[in-house]
Amino acid sequence: MEKWIKIVLKIIAALVVIILVVLYASISKIDTTPYFETSYYKNTIANIEEADSIRTTEKGQLLAGFSRANITPIIKDGDPTKGEFNKVKLAGFGDGKIATGVHDSLFVKAIALEVNGQTVVMVSGDILMTPQSLVDGVTKKLEGKTNISRNQIFYGATHTHSSMGNSVPGIVGKNFGGEFQPKLIDWMSVQYATAILNAIADKKPAKLATGYINVPDLVRNRMIGETGRLNDKLSVVSIKQDSAKQAVIGIYAAHATTISSWNDEYSGDYPGYFQRKLESEGIVDMAMFYAGTCGSHTNSGVGDKFEKSEYIGEKLAAKASECLENLTYEDQMTLSLLTSDMEIPKLQMIYLADNLRLSPFVGNKLVPEKGQILLQGLQLNNFIWSTVPYEYSGEYAIDIKNALELKGYNSVFTSFNGQYLGYIVPAKYYYYDNYEARLMGWFGPSMGDYLTELNYTIANKLTNSKL
Repeated sequence: MEKWIKIVLKIIAALVVIILVVLYASISKIDTTPYFETSYYKNTIANIEEADSIRTTEKGQLLAGFSRANITPIIKDGDPTKGEFNKVKLAGFGDGKIATGVHDSLFVKAIALEVNGQTVVMVSGDILMTPQSLVDGVTKKLEGKTNISRNQIFYGATHTHSSMGNSVPGIVGKNFGGEFQPKLIDWMSVQYATAILNAIADKKPAKLATGYINVPDLVRNRMIGETGRLNDKLSVVSIKQDSAKQAVIGIYAAHATTISSWNDEYSGDYPGYFQRKLESEGIVDMAMFYAGTCGSHTNSGVGDKFEKSEYIGEKLAAKASECLENLTYEDQMTLSLLTSDMEIPKLQMIYLADNLRLSPFVGNKLVPEKGQILLQGLQLNNFIWSTVPYEYSGEYAIDIKNALELKGYNSVFTSFNGQYLGYIVPAKYYYYDNYEARLMGWFGPSMGDYLTELNYTIANKLTNSKL
């Protein structure tokens, strides 16, 4: 008997040791190293400097082309190459709801801009985000058909949570959007590539104007409520071809979450209503929407379910129309594009305690393998556009936009440019008991300040100034 007791005790001791080793390997302390002392910061700054050293600035007549493609899956078992998919999960709610119908159709839209041979393409779809898998698919579909590189494409998303899931590999992707379906991504890649190629083929002499109008009643700070700062600007980019065809891009910070988990139909949420309102009333031929600095910011409006979506979207469309009436157009453009690789800190995701998160080893098992991570900046005369692969906080964006405005530049900052790396919240909120900070803040307390400095650095390069 004594022998068996000793054996059992040894087994228990061994199990305890194994558990302790697993816990030790699975948990790590938050890294509080100042970001400006790290290798990832120094390497990224060096990357930006190198990108800036080969950056060209082109001047001349603006050419512009517009196009769109439908990305609404046909709900049936059939041919995936024709967009026929059954059992596609709606993105963004994590409750397993499968799409059973279409409330309103989803689109990808593209605008190609060229000055003296230099082209940039703006692409935004009625999707939750732009996953790496989609970008890789589009890049392959474009090979041999155009000389436009990945660096020249400004991806974005409307961030509707009622679009397709099943788009992101890995455990986190599966939990939020369902099992990854490569054939769905392949079909979407064809639609995106088609929109891009058709926009390039449509290029004609054009003129461009940008502006913004404050719309504070349709957005609120969801981090801390009324006391929080707001980026309440609806930014508008308008392009008119000499043939009189017009496209408009709207950029706004409010989360597209007027439709929640009660819904089981595809919908573009309020950005869909925004686009349809401008198009249906003949105000423009094509309207696009980019989610702006939607970190920390959500929507505010009246009505229940789709009524709220309609209220916010159509009121934003009315505000955009008001803004359009006061814009000044230019056909002679100075265009400069800066695209740089970005290095990131170790993953520090999933709150365990104030100073503890999952280890980087475990965190990397939860998210898809990360490919190229880009920061992109564009100058068009006195307009600056920067885009990042995060849900960037509107509180950060306010200061950069104000600094640029003092220098005479209008600006926009957009999210979801081809990767998804969580939320970027101000460092003061990192330890706050909130969804954005605790569940979706994946890279430690310095990440927001790090990314914001990079945005300032790119803006300084494009404007040849010191903000």
